[in-house]
Order: sequence, then structure tokens, then C-alpha cells
Amino acid sequence: MNEFVMKLRILMRAELTLFKADAQRRANMALLGAISIGCVFVALIFVNMGLFFRLTDSALDSRAAFILAGGNLALAVVPFLFRRQAKAGPEEQMVREIREMAAEDVSKDLDAVAKEVADIGAGINQVRSGVAAFNSGGMSALMPGVNLVIEMLKKKR
Repeated sequence: MNEFVMKLRILMRAELTLFKADAQRRANMALLGAISIGCVFVALIFVNMGLFFRLTDSALDSRAAFILAGGNLALAVVPFLFRRQAKAGPEEQMVREIREMAAEDVSKDLDAVAKEVADIGAGINQVRSGVAAFNSGGMSALMPGVNLVIEMLKKKR
């Protein structure tokens, strides 16, 4: 049983480690997404400024605003590229393999316990059917003899 508990502890530790790694990866992806969205919003502001300066005939100012907007859009693409490359590392793959091995061992142990319980249930059913057969057939055949012995014991007293 101690070995089974150890396997369960390994399984739970692996699950917790994978959960933490996945949560950290999702948090990093959310942060990179927020940075990208922020850069897009800043680029939109500069596009609006460039259009404003274009409409007010300040061509030099509008050109600078459009250059800044393009730069911010380029910066917005960079975190998305990092997000696409964020994948599980070799350590996480190793933990996944440990989890799979522990889950397989625990599953085998539980199957063995289930088989033992089924065998015990079958044994109980055999005893029950034997007792029922004895009660229905054997007891009725012995009843006249048992009654005779009881009567003899009563007469002796």
C-alpha cells in the first residue's frame, strides 16, 4: 500500500507541476498579448495624430506621426511572434512522461484491486449459494432426524 501511495503522490506532484507550468505559460502569453494590444492602441493614436496634422497642413508633423505609428505596429507584431514560439520545454515533456508512467502504474494497481474485489464477491456468492442449497435441500432431509433427537433429549430429562 505504501508503494501505491507513493505512486499517487508522484502522480499528484507531476499534475501540480504541469498545472503551474501551463499557468505560467498562459500568463506570459496574456502579458505578450496585452503588450501587443497596447502597441496597436498607441499606433492608432499616432495614426490619428498623423491624420490631424495632414488635415492642418503640417506635413512634416504628420509624416513623423505616421512613422511612429508604423514603428508601433511593428512592435505590436513582435510579441505575437514570441507567443507563437512559446511551447513546452524538455523539462515539461519529462514531467509529462513521469505523469503518464505514474498514471499507468496507478491504473494497473486499481485494476488489480478491482479484480480482487470481484473475486471476493464471487466467493461470497458461492458461499451464499451453498448455504441456500443446504437450507433448501439438506436441512429438510435432516429435519426428521433432528426432531427425533430433540424428542429423545426431552424424554431423558
